[in-house]
Amino acid sequence: MKKQRKNTALSRIARIEGQLKGIRRMMEERAECLDIITQVSAVREAVGMLGVELLKDDITCKWDGKKKIDETYLKNLFKMR
Repeated sequence: MKKQRKNTALSRIARIEGQLKGIRRMMEERAECLDIITQVSAVREAVGMLGVELLKDDITCKWDGKKKIDETYLKNLFKMR
């Protein structure tokens, strides 16, 4: 993984950790359920985008000469069914 991509991934992880801490705080403070669910959805999206970025890098590096998987497919991998 290139250094810039690694730093980007680590930054995403730090933001996700902050979002999770925020959800914990909201629950401890008995925030509105809908507000908490909204934040959970945001974390889910952030984790999915982290996975997409990591897979795009891996596929670009290791799938030389083979059919590349596009970003839409990668995003669908992270949707919950």
